[in-house]
Amino acid sequence: MSTKLIVSNYKNFKCGVKLNEGELVNIRFQPNEDVQIGDIYKVKVSEILPNDSGAFITYGKDDQRGFFKRINLPNGDKAHEGQTLLLQVRSIGSKDKVHLFTNNIILTGKFINLLPYGDEIILSRRTRKNLDTNQQDKIMDALSDTEVGLIARHNLTPENLEIAQAELKTLNDQWKEIELNAKELNEEGLVFQNTYFDQNFVCDYSDKNTDQIIFSDHDRFEKVKNWDEGLDSSFASICEEISSDQIEEQFNLSEKIDYLIGHQYELPSGGNIMFGKTDALTAIDVNTGAAKRFDTNREAIHLIAKLIKLKNVSGKVVIDPVASDQNTLRKLVGMLKNEFRDDLSITNVYGYTRGGLLELSRSRNDRSIDELNLN
Repeated sequence: MSTKLIVSNYKNFKCGVKLNEGELVNIRFQPNEDVQIGDIYKVKVSEILPNDSGAFITYGKDDQRGFFKRINLPNGDKAHEGQTLLLQVRSIGSKDKVHLFTNNIILTGKFINLLPYGDEIILSRRTRKNLDTNQQDKIMDALSDTEVGLIARHNLTPENLEIAQAELKTLNDQWKEIELNAKELNEEGLVFQNTYFDQNFVCDYSDKNTDQIIFSDHDRFEKVKNWDEGLDSSFASICEEISSDQIEEQFNLSEKIDYLIGHQYELPSGGNIMFGKTDALTAIDVNTGAAKRFDTNREAIHLIAKLIKLKNVSGKVVIDPVASDQNTLRKLVGMLKNEFRDDLSITNVYGYTRGGLLELSRSRNDRSIDELNLN
């Protein structure tokens, strides 16, 4: 299977696209905004909510407000009003909601993610899947002397441990510089700006089948290439620069993205599915066509799971399948779970509500396509 990653632009957004044999399987966007996921701010706690259920913080010169959900600090204390903290932007608020901040700070690398406030060595899900027990043990042993927490990413193997340890030192130095910058800052404000969208996308979505990483922008191409050449050059060796017009002509990305912005999707059987979004949940309705009910539901489950991942839908989702017998409905639950087996987000399929709706939830890692207003 040929897998291509394309790092380009869509309207005013940075865009990362993954194609398997020409089919769109993953896509991520970064809007041109002042605040980005991964930014680190020196903030001040302005208000603790009742029952210690969270806190509002200010993080900018104009007293911009954000929300800090877990007020328990790494040292075991609880945050208090007026306290100054280092927090990282976890998610961008949609509509009139404020941005969500966390003290579970992560500095991302190619092989290692540094958790400066942590104390555990964690193997990512993909690392555990890719490596056998002996390989996992070698990695754990090699990294056991670290004094901070870290996550071993899926690119890490026993063969590149030496490079990963050098990267870990670089990340530690980066964190020390962030702490120093925060001390020198006399008021709340930005301490570290996450400018690693392209690197993170390539790291997150590359796999053993990736044979080409395409860039439409020269500066972004050079930045990722130079960054990777300082490590093991496994990405740099397959990076290529192609003009936006050539990318569009060859891969037809605009049409693929425009398809995702819609709300009604046709099924091969002649039926369709409809996506509806509220503040509380995403509702998906399956409408039958000329095919048998099971075939319609089977087609719908496959397409729904694909679209949930591509649209980056998160939170509660309810699906109204075509009415079927109990045995068929049970099969649909298994099918849906299988579709999300390799999802980077955490997805839980709960089964049916009393009203016969198939319910699931998906963890939020960024805004959905609907929230980004790509039109």
